[in-house]
Amino acid sequence: MTVDPPVVRERAPRRADTAVRTVTVLRTVAFVVVVALGLYVAFWRISRQTPYGDELIYISSGWDYVHGRLSDNLQHPPFAKYLYGFVQLVVGQGVAGPRYLAATASFATGAVLFAWLRRPVGFWGALLAAGLWWLSPRGDSPTWMRVASGEAVRIDRLALLEPMMTFFAVAAVAAAWQWGVRRRSDDGPWAGWWWMAASGALLAASVTSKVSTAVLVLSLVAVPVLFRRWIGLVTGGVVAAVGFAVVFVAAYAPVGGWRAIQYMLAFQGEHDAKGHEIYLLGRVHELAPWWTNFVRVEEGVGWPTTVVLVVGIVAALVVRPDRLVALLGISLGLLVLFYCTANVALPHYYHVWMPWAIALAAIGLVRLARLRPPVTTVVALVAVAATVLPAVTVARTVAETRSTGFARIGAALAAHGVPAGDQLLVAGATQQAFAPFIGRRGQTQETRSGDYGVVVEGVDPRFPMDPEIARLLRDHPAAFREFHVDDLRVWVVQDGLAVRRGDRTVALVPAR
Repeated sequence: MTVDPPVVRERAPRRADTAVRTVTVLRTVAFVVVVALGLYVAFWRISRQTPYGDELIYISSGWDYVHGRLSDNLQHPPFAKYLYGFVQLVVGQGVAGPRYLAATASFATGAVLFAWLRRPVGFWGALLAAGLWWLSPRGDSPTWMRVASGEAVRIDRLALLEPMMTFFAVAAVAAAWQWGVRRRSDDGPWAGWWWMAASGALLAASVTSKVSTAVLVLSLVAVPVLFRRWIGLVTGGVVAAVGFAVVFVAAYAPVGGWRAIQYMLAFQGEHDAKGHEIYLLGRVHELAPWWTNFVRVEEGVGWPTTVVLVVGIVAALVVRPDRLVALLGISLGLLVLFYCTANVALPHYYHVWMPWAIALAAIGLVRLARLRPPVTTVVALVAVAATVLPAVTVARTVAETRSTGFARIGAALAAHGVPAGDQLLVAGATQQAFAPFIGRRGQTQETRSGDYGVVVEGVDPRFPMDPEIARLLRDHPAAFREFHVDDLRVWVVQDGLAVRRGDRTVALVPAR
């Protein structure tokens, strides 16, 4: 009689398989959750958001372009506006289609970051970069202006030029990186040429959406230098230049080619020389100080996320920096230098910096976590955890998105019995801020001669209430009926009053 030997169970491999499956499930769940939240932030209630002056200009110009009227808003390149026009042909005229396109481009920017960083940084670093991009706040103005106008805490939910420009720019540099990592020295000088062709074409799409990213041509030049592909510096450069030229010429030919470019350069040069009035840290500036955009980052992103990004970027530059960190740092540095040397610094300009800053921060935090565990791991996890509350705030704000302020003023006045023909005298706001909603019915204090049945005060500190009008409101409260529309203060005239200055008269007359 023979006895079979005892069966030896291989427990270690089974434990290893279980661990692998657990990690896979964890990764899948994390990826699905982050992507779902990113889609929610990008698209939920996007058409209900208060229209923004600049986006209305770009949407209108795009509609004109696709109908053969090609002379509007040529102070900016036309490509993004073409796209906004085409999407309106598909879904109908208005803000909804262009906003969905802008949000799609922004969401795709996060997808490019994930795909780009997945191999060199790892799954968690790539997901962190995409998640920070999809979920972190990026307001287009200081808090006082966002609250008053109903802007969401995300620039890329608006049909501005920045979301389109940024997507094409990130995709362009990512494509150049793929050429660098995939091409081997024994593949021949033209191997992988399609990556550089795509890179040049994508950069042209970015530059012809808004010219600021033209500086990133140096990032494309840096790729073969970083990989020491000296022949590729020529061959890749030629292919990228051809791709760039094809898209650039195709974009500018319909609007007049070189004449349109000359007009844009002349307009932007004069605009930069004169500056643009901004409100910054309690003061009004005509020429933006060089540090303005750094303040805008803190205002729009919030200090917790800003601190996390700074910590991550410093870690990326210190903890085993490599070619990828160098390329991202070059791209970020070029854009920062460009915007910090300009005299015009509007609140949403920093948006194009953010993919590069976020990618660097994600790399830095992942490498910091692995540097001296468990101490540095805890530091990195605390930094990531600090971004959760701002992300929750973004999600909550998106959930509560609605039209506010001047977008509601017409209905509010009608509800208070103010006739539709009564004129509004507006302080604390620019004409551009209220004209899309009330048209010529509203006038700023600079053009105040006439009869007005309503006084409205916004919250823009650059345009304070005229002292004489403020005195009337203060000294004759019985002559007005006051109410609020969100952060707007509204006075409906009950008894006639007037302010006279030379040949100009402001008459406050009761509703007719």
